[in-house]
Amino acid sequence: MPRYDYLCKECGPFIQWLKISEVTDSVDCPNCDQQSKRMYSAPGLIFTPQALRQRIERGGEPKIVKRESHSHEGGCSHHGHSHGKQTHTHQHAAKRPWMVGH
Repeated sequence: MPRYDYLCKECGPFIQWLKISEVTDSVDCPNCDQQSKRMYSAPGLIFTPQALRQRIERGGEPKIVKRESHSHEGGCSHHGHSHGKQTHTHQHAAKRPWMVGH
């Protein structure tokens, strides 16, 4: 149920929780039963601190993952690089036919 604010001339402001179908411009005050007019105010906005807003926005962006580079020192026998010998075969070709050798 939505909250509505009303102002009684005798008792001051009060809150009424009413169904939308029950809302009127005036209601009886719960304390003194006088007709009280509805008060209109700006909606309650919550302002998020800039640091929190930026953190939320960054959370939606994909994270960059860096690949580990492997060293080619001493010959790279498992990738089929030819370092003097042509006997190496590329082992990834069978598993990944779309992969271009390097």
